[in-house]
Amino acid sequence: STDIPAARDAIAHLLALPGGGIAYAAADPGWGRITPEGTLAFAPRPPGADFRMTGLSLAATEEGTRLRVTLRPGEAPIVFDALAGRLEPGGDGAGFLAARTGSGRLPVVDWRNSNRPKLGQIPLRLGEGEYARSLAILLREDGFLLGTDTHLRLFDAAGRQADALAVPGAVWGVTVAGDVAVAALGDGTLRWYRFTGGVLVEQAALFIQAETRRWVLWTPEGLFDHAPNGGQDLVGVLLNRGRAQNTEWASFQQAYRALYAPRAVHQRIAGDQAPARERMAQLGEVRGRIGQLPVLTGATACAVVAEECLPLPWDARALPEGTTALRLGFTVTDRGLGLGPLDVLVNDRIAARAVPGESRVEVPLDPGPNRVVTRLYAEDRVLFADGPMLTLRRPGEPEPAPDSGRLLVLAIGVNHYANPELNLRFAVPDAEAVAELLRAGAGTIFRETRITLLRNAEATRRGVLDALARAAEEAGPGDTFILYIAGHGIRTEPDNRFLFLPQDTRDTSGWAALRAQGIDDSTLVAALARIRARDAVLLLDTCHAGQLTMEQLSALGNETGRFLLAASSSVQEALDSYDDRNGVFAYALREGLRGKAAMDAEGRVSALGLGEWVMRRVPQLAREKQHHQDAVFRTAQRDLRSFPIAQVAR
Repeated sequence: STDIPAARDAIAHLLALPGGGIAYAAADPGWGRITPEGTLAFAPRPPGADFRMTGLSLAATEEGTRLRVTLRPGEAPIVFDALAGRLEPGGDGAGFLAARTGSGRLPVVDWRNSNRPKLGQIPLRLGEGEYARSLAILLREDGFLLGTDTHLRLFDAAGRQADALAVPGAVWGVTVAGDVAVAALGDGTLRWYRFTGGVLVEQAALFIQAETRRWVLWTPEGLFDHAPNGGQDLVGVLLNRGRAQNTEWASFQQAYRALYAPRAVHQRIAGDQAPARERMAQLGEVRGRIGQLPVLTGATACAVVAEECLPLPWDARALPEGTTALRLGFTVTDRGLGLGPLDVLVNDRIAARAVPGESRVEVPLDPGPNRVVTRLYAEDRVLFADGPMLTLRRPGEPEPAPDSGRLLVLAIGVNHYANPELNLRFAVPDAEAVAELLRAGAGTIFRETRITLLRNAEATRRGVLDALARAAEEAGPGDTFILYIAGHGIRTEPDNRFLFLPQDTRDTSGWAALRAQGIDDSTLVAALARIRARDAVLLLDTCHAGQLTMEQLSALGNETGRFLLAASSSVQEALDSYDDRNGVFAYALREGLRGKAAMDAEGRVSALGLGEWVMRRVPQLAREKQHHQDAVFRTAQRDLRSFPIAQVAR
């Protein structure tokens, strides 16, 4: 016999395969396959935390909203702030409390890795084959929590079980903060529970991808928040229709506009259930709608080479030599939600958008490898269905060397509107300042810098769309494109879309009038789809009359695949500015581009470094002026690849 190192943990299920060999599920978690010859084809490679050796060190602050945890043995601890939605270095652990496992009043013994734990001499009943893995005595010593392979169990001071909640993985660590418990599970998640009145109720779950530090935080209803560098594709909603029917799956990325609700998630963890209830009431039956998403299947595909288009199978892995684009045809099936636009993304950024009803599209490709992803939206553009995907390489062609391409900047600022009631003070100075900062910081990064600045009457609806069209004609894959917009941005009702108001906005009497004059997010996404620059950043500095929220701005990053850095202030905040020259957002950009943001050894500020600086800095600057303002920094890239946008002279 031969031992096969198939998994790090117990193997829960074996399945014989028709062609020979075995597939297996393990508690690592993950699955693997053994070949008919008895060799290991592949083993589970869980991307998340491994709490088996680190879970007992889990600690929380007294309100339970900040956690300190070690994701894997040998790594440094990290801190997750659930209210700020932020990962931080672990520090020295001050202010964090780990579980208390010893108490003279509650002497729980024989519990560690045992199936016969006791309270003194009183046996604590577990299921057959169920082993205890963690323990936390409640703060008032009126009970304790016992984490096992399959349950989180709540016992009173007499050893009677008050409640038990099934969990998706062994509870390797648990700690308490007031009436909140936090558990570190074998599936790599951290989960919050409340145990008011002797009943355990799950509040939220957190999954951190160990290597990339991408994370996603969600409630049992499916509302979620995610890391600035992505994470919305890591978790989703599964509809189990029973034995006889296929399941339906939608990642949070597909349901972003419906379920992305950071404020509601944070408040749920803090103990306020109302925002989550209100959001779910507004959404209606989201799960049922996921089951009705349209279906997108590949019909025809060919590779554009010179004047020809060579047929390409959908399972192709290589491109014909000289391919510049793909022409793709699809079959679409409406299952009750209507049909919206069809998007094609190349290397995680939008590259083409077909209008509703159109099922053919030509997609320009990048030099080197191309990962092509397709999406079809429902008619209301709230949910999208994933379509076929192609991963294509160019045989014999090496990876393209990094090219010091051009920096193309389109900066838009509107102070003086056709309707004077909309006038602002600092949008134009902000656009001018950001454009000049980018010009000055281009340094040796770019071989050329081109700035287009639209001020006031130049920034009409037609003027903005024409400038975006010129950028699309000009930009190539090796270029970097930065779009800065300063002016009024609002959230439309009842469909909750982002709408930028250009300079020629006059009629503000109703939504129909505003939509006709404004540039909505769908129009903006379609314009950005035509800009071929491999690297791009969207900088949105909008003010509003109380309607716009971070959810609408973040959705633009999710749908374009571009780095999005945005802030939304009230009209009063916009009129106040920060230093009588620029608003808070532009001031934070100025600081970051001049060297306050993280730099590499050559003094280069990256898009990622700038985004992280501005996201932290905007709330601080706003508080100095007695205002409340947040910034959002988001990307939807699966494989995060930052890029330099400025160089600081040293």
